[in-house]
Amino acid sequence: MPKPRSRFLHLVLAGLSFFAVSCTTTEVQTYERVPNSRAAQAYIKPGVSFKRYRSLYPQRLEIYYPKGATEPTAEELERIRAIFRTAFLAALDGKYEIANRPAADALGVRASLVYFTDDASAVDLQLGGKLRNLILNGQLTFFMELSDSLTGDVLARAADPDQPGAAGLDVGAASDASASATWPRVQAAAARWAGMFRAFLDDNLAD
Repeated sequence: MPKPRSRFLHLVLAGLSFFAVSCTTTEVQTYERVPNSRAAQAYIKPGVSFKRYRSLYPQRLEIYYPKGATEPTAEELERIRAIFRTAFLAALDGKYEIANRPAADALGVRASLVYFTDDASAVDLQLGGKLRNLILNGQLTFFMELSDSLTGDVLARAADPDQPGAAGLDVGAASDASASATWPRVQAAAARWAGMFRAFLDDNLAD
């Protein structure tokens, strides 16, 4: 299993592509900022339409945390995933079919959660710009990438922090008395992000 530092560096490399021009040796793709987005940052491929998608093809929630942070146990990580799974299924409320394989009408959904606790504040992330502004000590930061499930073509990306300016969040302290406020906060964040996702689907997917 990768160590926390390598997990976070993986997220950094993926996250930087959220806010930059995506380049290959054969083409350059730009993503337009979505005005008045519900998320703190949202970008979409120019000219894309989601109207042909009628189902969702989700990937397992990825969770990242940096070296120096309190490391959650495997049970705590699975509890986080269960909270998010429950929140998103409740928000979807059976309206959108969940596909178990890529399909022409299935929208690929990849979500990542950055778990960055106060005790990681000494870590030098060597980041600048928008990514540093979103990843805050004591916060959960949620990233989502939407793609064509058959081709893998990335159609949209979004990122949103938990509670900017709020007190620190420490899932790794689940055995402490302070944890009594931690899990409800995770549940509230998951429910809020799930509601935002449902609103996006209702606005953009096929009726």
